[in-house]
This record gives sequence, structure tokens and C-alpha cells, in this order.
Amino acid sequence: MPSPEKFKESLVKFGVQEETICQINEGYETLSSKAPKKVRAAYFKRAVDVMTASLEREKLQTILEWNACCKGGAREKNAKVFAKENAALSVEEKLEKIKMVPHMGQPVKNEDGTITVHAVSYFSGEKYLCACPNFNGLKYGYSVSKNYCFCCAGHFKHHYEIMLGVKLKTVEIISSPLESGGTAPCVIRFAVV
Repeated sequence: MPSPEKFKESLVKFGVQEETICQINEGYETLSSKAPKKVRAAYFKRAVDVMTASLEREKLQTILEWNACCKGGAREKNAKVFAKENAALSVEEKLEKIKMVPHMGQPVKNEDGTITVHAVSYFSGEKYLCACPNFNGLKYGYSVSKNYCFCCAGHFKHHYEIMLGVKLKTVEIISSPLESGGTAPCVIRFAVV
């Protein structure tokens, strides 16, 4: 999530019912991106819990993917350069080359045609850490639904669509450091549409 402000805007943009928005924001009405990371993390944990209970999965996924950070700037520019330089290659060949691109994970094409991305992994000792700026490096005593990770999936989806020259749909969040208490890495599966 790039910011609480953008997230709150997206709830309205995507037509989340006012009652649900109030439940998500209760006690966090003035929360901004300047708030301490621990407060932002608690807010987003609450938000994904409420959304998981109140919204259809597709709507929840759409909202969180839209909120994905790092869609522009240098990463997007690099994705466009990659696409141009590798335009003649097959999707499979491009996936092999993406493995060498910093911060773009380790993609694998599955037998069913889907693509599994072992996203960038951060560690603290023997535990995986979440890459999200709202959770990375924090010590917290709760689990966060892997539905939250549709935000990160939106980041990878955006750049992979540019790099591969195809449209993707996030099929599932296979595993997440947030949900697993750090025992599993961030792994996402996409379908080519």
C-alpha cells in the first residue's frame, strides 16, 4: 500500500458501502502516511479483515491491486526498456530473463500455463519479512490475511504485463510472510488472459 490516503480514496472510488468504510476507518479517520509504521500496519490489518468479511473477493482484489505501489517511476521505465529489448522473445524466454532483473522475483511457467512468481524475499534471521513498506521490519503479534497481498500482486502484475506483453489475472496468493508468521515467502500465481 502506498498510503492510507490513497487507500481511503479507493474505497469510495470502487463503491464500497459507507457502513463498511466507516468500520474500516473507525479510530483512524485522520490517519495519514506520516503516521508511525506500526499504526499504519494495524490500520491495514483491520482494513483487510473488514474487507475479507464484507466484500466479494473480486472487489477486494481489484481495490488492493489498484493500490499497488511502485507502478511508475524507474521500475516502470525499466520494464518498458526490457519489453522493447526482448520483444522478439517468447513468454517463456522472457520469464527466464526476468529472473535476472532486480526486484522482479523468480517467475516460473507452470504446466497449466499459469505463472508462479516467487517474489522478492527479505529475511530477519530465519524468518521471511513482508516487502510492503507498511509491514516490513515490524514485530507484531498477529497474522494478516494473505488477501492483503493482492496489493503486492498488483505491483508484479503491472510490471509483468509490460515486460511480457500480455494481460495477466492474479489467480491466487499462494503464500505470504504476513499470514504464515514469517515461515513462508511471498508467492503469487497469475494466469495469462
